Amino acid sequence: MTTAEIVSQVLPSPSAAIRIQALSEEHFAGTLSLMNQFVRDRFRKRLCCILPLGLFPTTMYEFRRMYRTEDALSTTAIAVREADSKLVGFAQMTDRTMARDPVSSCLHTLDDDECYIEMMSVSPEIRGAGIGTRLLEFCEARARERGAKKLTLGVVAGNPAKRLYVRFGFKDVRQSCLSEVTSFVSLFSLFGLPHWVPGGTIMEKIFDEEEEPSLPDSQ
Repeated sequence: MTTAEIVSQVLPSPSAAIRIQALSEEHFAGTLSLMNQFVRDRFRKRLCCILPLGLFPTTMYEFRRMYRTEDALSTTAIAVREADSKLVGFAQMTDRTMARDPVSSCLHTLDDDECYIEMMSVSPEIRGAGIGTRLLEFCEARARERGAKKLTLGVVAGNPAKRLYVRFGFKDVRQSCLSEVTSFVSLFSLFGLPHWVPGGTIMEKIFDEEEEPSLPDSQ
């Protein structure tokens, strides 16, 4: 299947038909809204447990700068509900050749053979319908097409989404004591304790070289 062949899949109510595709300009507003909602997250994410990150939303100007290249657009997956064209999920992925913001670069340094999921979110009303898995499938297919050998992501301690990542094949990356301390300080400084548990980890999925890259099939 080519990168252009992304079709909808009929899912149980309330999700109805959901289309997974690469980000396009017509969905900038919906993606930005969901991104800021993810960061705001009932104000649980707080700088040093004090200032809510929701007080510093990404602006449309900043968002457009993030997605000014075709690479950035093609590696970000979005989930669109067919009935009303509402954006209900997204996954932002980068590699070492792409521009990253200072915060992301601080949290994780990319290898040459790596694609990294910077952020992923699914609207609360549609969670549990398999959208997260389909977004991950899109990211894996794109990463393979770009020649990556592994797909990675960071997860804050206590985040229930880690169960999805484990089912998808991600495993915790072993870190040195110094890296663990640096990670702990960085995560606490940037996010506080969003799930009331300190720390976090990097997870990775190593690709089987014999498998051919393909975007998720659907019906």
